[in-house]
Amino acid sequence: MKKILTIVLDGFGMREDIYGNAVKNAGMTNFISIWNNYPHCLLKSSGKAVGLPDGQCGNSALGHKLIGSGRSINNKLTTTLDNLKKTTFKNNIVFTKLLKDLRQDKKNLHIITLLSDGGVSSHIDHLKLMLNEFKKANVRNNIYIHVVSDGRDCDKYSVTKYIDEITPFLDETTKIASICGRYYALDYTKDYKRTKIYYKLLFDGEGIEALDINRTIKLCYSKKLSDEYIPPLKTSNFSNIKKNDAVLFMNYEKNNQVQLYNSMVDDLFSGFNIYNEKINVYSLYPINKELNKNNIFENSKIDHTLNEYISELGLQQAIIAESCNIDKIIYNLNGGKDEGIKSCDIYTIESPKVDNYDLKPEMNSLTVAKTIIDCMEKDYDFIFANFPNASEVGHTGNYQATINALQAIDVCLGKIIETAQENFYKVIILGSHGKADTIIDRNNSIITRNTTSPVPFVIMDKKVKLNNGNLTNVAPTILKYMDIAIPKEMKKTEILLEKK
Repeated sequence: MKKILTIVLDGFGMREDIYGNAVKNAGMTNFISIWNNYPHCLLKSSGKAVGLPDGQCGNSALGHKLIGSGRSINNKLTTTLDNLKKTTFKNNIVFTKLLKDLRQDKKNLHIITLLSDGGVSSHIDHLKLMLNEFKKANVRNNIYIHVVSDGRDCDKYSVTKYIDEITPFLDETTKIASICGRYYALDYTKDYKRTKIYYKLLFDGEGIEALDINRTIKLCYSKKLSDEYIPPLKTSNFSNIKKNDAVLFMNYEKNNQVQLYNSMVDDLFSGFNIYNEKINVYSLYPINKELNKNNIFENSKIDHTLNEYISELGLQQAIIAESCNIDKIIYNLNGGKDEGIKSCDIYTIESPKVDNYDLKPEMNSLTVAKTIIDCMEKDYDFIFANFPNASEVGHTGNYQATINALQAIDVCLGKIIETAQENFYKVIILGSHGKADTIIDRNNSIITRNTTSPVPFVIMDKKVKLNNGNLTNVAPTILKYMDIAIPKEMKKTEILLEKK
């Protein structure tokens, strides 16, 4: 059996056009040498090939879930849309409970939603369908929508477009109460100072008065604050969350909601001082079931994922990633299960404490590389490592910083490959989704959203041949290459290794 080191380059897409393409223009000599000298192929990471709508960008969470699952899976973007369209939705137990709470207490409903069509954490169509459901159910409570502006998974300056899109769904009881950028509302880096700023808006009304929303947002833009960084704004219809009010988290991506969600459901929360009156908290999908089970839909169950299967076989494995995305990686590699991966050593590398990662584009890649080298010297059977730079820095829209980020990764690859050969490891390098391959488009616009580009897949073994495929093919291909039997759940998935 072969010892394997798998390296995921988050946000590393492959696109031929060099214009605004940080991947092509970073001069990654080590990666280029690996690509040119070892068997490689391209994997589709977006659209119908991975179960998304045609033309829909992939993302890191879905990418890792596909890499780990080794099969076609139901993604939450389309599954949620289908569930909300079904007539049986009105009989949903938790949704019925929410309606009952509203009718009994006559209190307000606060909906917190990332408002865009980015499709990574949420989708505007889900909000529209939910508002229609409340109308069908004859809900007469005040519904306050707390808009989280995106600017990361869609155009940087587009929130007013999405506000216009939901305006026909607003009336005398359904209103936009606040607007705030995801930088504060959806922080996932454990920077509780940011989460606290948004929490204080929701509960204490601490924010800027925005009686004219369009004018205030334009003023933010003039100060070079894109949608992601819009400070807490209160509209003329603002109402804060009060005792016995209901709160509905409308995003379906778990990890960037955990900090805010826990502040509302955990009596022992210590990130900052919290409101100590009872509120009724609901979510589309589970966020923290140990503390609250008011989720309307359940996650699809994915068993026998790559890492889970490796552990079941008694092999020693390690996962290495920076703190900014380690929780997301483990959660998705494990098929969306919260209990973690058994018999797997987790190495969390602290991400730099900066306002934006373009201020330190190398992030902590050198420590990631050193930890990978240490793990190879400890002789693990399987090592899975992630470099987040291309995605995290790419999302800032800073072209030069993204170039610098990729160059830092390339230096690390050189050091890692040298040690891998000395320790008899076979190295696999792949991407999870496209991002850094388009930072500037042909109109010279800054692009912060992900791309639909394919991602690389390389096995550093000249004895194999590879066919193009998609991310679902990764797990069974790795197992086949390791001479390990493929579990029945992955049996139907095509492997990338060309038959001899």
